[in-house]
Amino acid sequence: MQIHVFDTHVMTDSGQYIHFDVLVNNENIKEVEQYAKQYLASLGVKIDNIKQSRCNFCHSELADLEVQDNIANQGHSIIRL
Repeated sequence: MQIHVFDTHVMTDSGQYIHFDVLVNNENIKEVEQYAKQYLASLGVKIDNIKQSRCNFCHSELADLEVQDNIANQGHSIIRL
């Protein structure tokens, strides 16, 4: 399965830096921002507390089995960096 990697960087008002990748297939590219927001919420980061963020397309690659399973079940996969 070919996937697309979106490199995501977030700085909160309190100075916390969070770096992660959002991995999606062709069908879910338009949902990348929503997946990033959901992930941040799962970490307890409120969108209102974000000072600066970016989520940019980085590259495409073949997905390993774990990422394929995550995308099949959730529509995306997250890798914390």
